[in-house]
Amino acid sequence: MVDTHLVILVHGVWGNSSHVSYLEKTINEEIKPTNGEKLFVYKTGSHSGYLTYDGIDVNGKRITDEILEQTSILNSQGDKVTKFSIIGYSLGGLISRYAIGILHSRQYFENIKPINFVTFCTPHIGVSNPQTQNFSVRLYNNIAPFFLAITGSQFFLKDKVGEFNKPLLVWMADHNSKFYQALSNFKYKSLYANVVNDKRCSWFTSSISSDDPVNSMYNKSPKNIECSYIKGYEPNLIDYSKPLHFIQRDTKQINYDERPPIVRFFWKTLNWIKVIGSLIIYTPFWALSFLISSIFQRIKLSSRLRKFNNNTDNKLNHLYEYNEDTSFLTDLSNKFEDEQDTLVEDMYNAMNYKVSHSKIFPKIKLDSNQSFIVEKLNSIKWNKYPIILRHTTATHAAAIVRHADPNFDEGKVVVGHFIDNVFKLE
Repeated sequence: MVDTHLVILVHGVWGNSSHVSYLEKTINEEIKPTNGEKLFVYKTGSHSGYLTYDGIDVNGKRITDEILEQTSILNSQGDKVTKFSIIGYSLGGLISRYAIGILHSRQYFENIKPINFVTFCTPHIGVSNPQTQNFSVRLYNNIAPFFLAITGSQFFLKDKVGEFNKPLLVWMADHNSKFYQALSNFKYKSLYANVVNDKRCSWFTSSISSDDPVNSMYNKSPKNIECSYIKGYEPNLIDYSKPLHFIQRDTKQINYDERPPIVRFFWKTLNWIKVIGSLIIYTPFWALSFLISSIFQRIKLSSRLRKFNNNTDNKLNHLYEYNEDTSFLTDLSNKFEDEQDTLVEDMYNAMNYKVSHSKIFPKIKLDSNQSFIVEKLNSIKWNKYPIILRHTTATHAAAIVRHADPNFDEGKVVVGHFIDNVFKLE
């Protein structure tokens, strides 16, 4: 039998397995075990498209079934899975954290070594905007979850699970949960986080941070980032061991408070017109289909979850038991997805127009749940790699070269760093 290192790649919300194809291709081409082992890379597909709406937990169970099936297939073909790594992109990082919790509860890792756990642009502490004193931001935090159904509630920490009676992401960070224990057991834990133009996964959440020294919630210009780079990966991989902060260099930015009231009102209104224009004028098909799909998928979701929960093999309640004694697609579809990213950015910019056009940025204010997650997850040793991409504003997609786009060339540098320095065979 050939010892096999099983590598799982997990895509994000609205996505499909093609989103991690560049990652798969590069791993297969560049990583060659020299000790007689075999590397087998598998892209999950059971949570594609609108199935990502069904919840981190449900999709975590789906990809767990895929992992167990692939393990069984490999073992039956004469290979023996002895090592395991999992790489999650965006929502896929959270789904991965859930899946390894199930695997841990089923003693999957008794004879299989957990090696690499890596996330790219994953909202580890949720996607809600922590600046809750702004009315439009509070409104967004309450309305936006609706469009992502069950997953939206979990993203915005509005759900409750088990006896813990806290949001799922909070429970997944608790020392007593299977999810935390499973994550702790991986030999290498690494994450990549954008510092600009990734509002859905801003620095504070993708880097598991209680502060935002790069003002990622407001800043849109890479020129404003003061940092040092990792040698050989300049100017895209930032050296996190050295100072990293925001310095106003973009002279196009004019202080909001210095403008007359009528001018401030005009520009703020214009910003919202841009958002509405994107919805109604420039992307009417996308906007209408997104709204209709969100409603339609909520209806279909009820049926899917009913069938899912009727299967006794899918029961997940045991994963929420609090134990005090425990130690711990096509070019069109690509364009469609990029438009979703762009709209999210525009909405954040419109909501935070005053702050993003001021000279002084307020410190982010995490709520108690977010602070809990940061504290607990940072008790695990992570290798953190800030990313700065300049050739596109769609940095969320570019970070892993989600599809072929000449403006995503810097993402190849990021993936190259992952291959050369992060992914380990032992």
